[in-house]
Amino acid sequence: MNKATTKIKVLQYMYGNQEYFSISEKVNRLYCQRHRYDHVIVRTPPRTDRHICWQKVPVILRELNDCDYLLFLDADAIFYSHELAVEQELIPLMNGKAVLMAQDVGCESLRWTPGCPNSGVILMKNEASVRELFEYWNSASEIDESTRWDWPPEQKALWDIVLPKFPDTIQVHPEPTMNSRSRWQQVINGSRDEQF
Repeated sequence: MNKATTKIKVLQYMYGNQEYFSISEKVNRLYCQRHRYDHVIVRTPPRTDRHICWQKVPVILRELNDCDYLLFLDADAIFYSHELAVEQELIPLMNGKAVLMAQDVGCESLRWTPGCPNSGVILMKNEASVRELFEYWNSASEIDESTRWDWPPEQKALWDIVLPKFPDTIQVHPEPTMNSRSRWQQVINGSRDEQF
């Protein structure tokens, strides 16, 4: 893969005022500057008829353009190493599929839903099949209204409604590389020597 010609956009959705927003924004902006990726933060108000976690789906649909790959990160997700590049570390893990997500992990010793993807970090190709998947996902709260509020709302819709329709589109990576809650807690709590 030619890094010079591959355009990567990193997208985050941040609405409201959470203490960690400024940290996440700074860490991820510096990472993107280093690797020459676009870094987009969307702060539009969410729909009020479903949980705020759902807002990532229409935001992704709106921003899935003018790039080869879009990497969505939840507001609390950060790049823990600025040395590692998306082209070398994540794109190869896609194994020819259009979307990459990590297995859902509560922490290293607790797996909530083994084999099911976590929607906090999503790498996707900019192609029609991905847009179709996200359009269907965005409508899933109309198909099963329990996914509007029941935890985890948009993930429950992904697992129960979207995955059965798109079984060959998403690569679920089994390691917590892309989803490590304890790592973020270590950074915030200062128990690791992380430099911002």
